[in-house]
Amino acid sequence: MTIALRLIHVLAGVFWAGAVFFVVSFLLPSMRDAGPGAQAVSRQLMVVRKYPLKILSIAIVTILSGFWLYAQNVSMSNGIFARSHAGMTYGLGAAAAIATLVVGFTMITPAANRLGALGAAIQAGGGPPTSEQQADMARLQARLTMGSRLAASFLLVTVITMAIARYV
Repeated sequence: MTIALRLIHVLAGVFWAGAVFFVVSFLLPSMRDAGPGAQAVSRQLMVVRKYPLKILSIAIVTILSGFWLYAQNVSMSNGIFARSHAGMTYGLGAAAAIATLVVGFTMITPAANRLGALGAAIQAGGGPPTSEQQADMARLQARLTMGSRLAASFLLVTVITMAIARYV
């Protein structure tokens, strides 16, 4: 069971962190620079492929499997693991991962959903976006970018702590 949980945790975590790092480092800047031409890609990513929902699902799997692994270590050590340097380092990484999940639920997903709905409304209108729609789009894109950068920062802490925890 521990091996299966560890595989699930590591593979899901790698996917989660890699996807967020890719979006923040390459996709969002490219879409911003593409201007209105990025709307089709944004719609495909957010509405059709449901990227935010899928990433949140992977995040939840990662956190739950990590919690289970942590609980096993605490249980097998009668609580000593939680007070060890490794246990505290894993705990710090877990807290950063949970903070990332909160950012995803409160900032990224709502902004992405509103952006998708706005894009659909613009497309249904058949013409160029109004100045109000453009302003809303810019505001939502800024919120999405800020949330994604915050998530990437928390995930960087998570990745570092998970990588070094057993050695501290």
